[in-house]
This record gives sequence, C-alpha cells and structure tokens, in this order.
Amino acid sequence: MVAAALASTSTAAAYSFLAPNPTARDPVRRRTPPLVTETNRHVHGRTATSLRQARPRDQFVNPPRPLFAAAAAAEAEEMAAEASTGAKPFAVLFVCLGNICRSPAAEAVFRKLVNKRGLDSKFLIDSAGTIGYHEGNKADSRMIATSKKRGIEVTSISRPIKPSDFRDFDLILAMDRQNYEDILSSFERWQQKEPLPDSAPKKVKLMCSYCKRHTESEVPDPYYGGAKGFEKVLDLLEDACESLLDEILAENANVSA
Repeated sequence: MVAAALASTSTAAAYSFLAPNPTARDPVRRRTPPLVTETNRHVHGRTATSLRQARPRDQFVNPPRPLFAAAAAAEAEEMAAEASTGAKPFAVLFVCLGNICRSPAAEAVFRKLVNKRGLDSKFLIDSAGTIGYHEGNKADSRMIATSKKRGIEVTSISRPIKPSDFRDFDLILAMDRQNYEDILSSFERWQQKEPLPDSAPKKVKLMCSYCKRHTESEVPDPYYGGAKGFEKVLDLLEDACESLLDEILAENANVSA
C-alpha cells in the first residue's frame, strides 16, 4: 500500500511539471505508442516523464448520452426559432493550437469588423484550439496587450474544438497547415462515433487564404517570439478578416440584408 501511494505521488509530481503551453508540434499528434511506454515531454525547456497507454483516452471525449439528448433538444429549439424568424446567423470559428494567441485574436479582429458594420446579429463568432491544455484560460497576456493598442479587445476563453462545431459553424478557419490537418483528423475520428455531415471538411479553410496584402500562407505561432511576432499576427489577421467579411457578405444575401 505504501509503495502504491508513493507511485501515485510520483506520477502526480511528474504531471505537475507540465507547463501551460505545449510546443508548436506537441507529441499528442504522434499516435504510435507501444502498449505502455515511458514518455518524455519537453515543454518550455522542461522535461516531464509520464506513462502513456497504447490507446489513450481521446482528449475530446464524447459527453454522456443524456448530454447529447439535451444538446439535440436545444439544437432543435434553436433551429425552430431560426425557421420562424428566417434569420440564421452565419457562424465562423477560428482555430489554432491552444486557443490563447492566434485564434482568440482572429475572433476579436473579425468581431470588431462585424460590429463596425452593424452586423452583430447576423454572425456567430467563436474560436477554439486543436488541443485542450488551456481550456478555461484567458488569451495570452501579450496578445491581449498588443491587440488593445490597435483598439481590439480580446476577451475569449480557451476551449478545444468539439464534434458539434462541424454542425454548428458554416466556416472553420485554421491558422496554419498543422491546425488544418489536425481539424480534419479530429473530424474523421469523431465521425466514427456520431453522425456528422459528410460535407463538413469543406468548411475548413486556411486563414491566410483570405489575405490580399500579404503573401504568407500561414499565421505563425508567436508564443516563443517577441513583440514583433504578435504584431505580425495581427497584421495578417486584419488583412484576412477584412477580405473574409467581404466575401461572406457577397456570397450570402441573407447576411448582408
């Protein structure tokens, strides 16, 4: 019993060394572990050792069925309300790795543009991460401060992307190619567990595909960079969001009306 307690304490201590932000290429994406293996994770220059099972529990695990039933009922009510008013908001979801730097800023930039044109009621805007390490946390303080200098208020709370996002959102914007691939991988995994529209992957686009003034193909992760990194992110997001909004309004008469 004493040995078991010590083992439990050791495992807990190992996990306590995990810093709040993963590296840009987190080991969670490598899905070829043996039955049980000792894994070293390098986070913010520190190493934490943990035991990892061959089939780790999905971090985006499905909630209990009663919650699905409640969610389905709520969704049915929302659809009925929209049908009666004929005004379904256009839903846009911005996604990066941890949902504390790029995607919260993208959400804030796009929300400001929508508000400036008086179209708040026409849009549903949110952001998420491909991993859930920062779930419940505010955005990175450096991103909040840098955005505020431009009159952009970043207020979102981090959350991981979830299966219902593929039903609820009309457009899902990935900040970089790895985010894009991870989003599609999550869709394929979740589609085996619950009904999701086959057309959902077509909703996923790269954020920089909407840029007009910049030639970058990805929004770089500024987490380990200096102030210029955060400024660059905002430059790209402001460019992309302006074009994004114009395109949505041009292609959706019910939104611009």
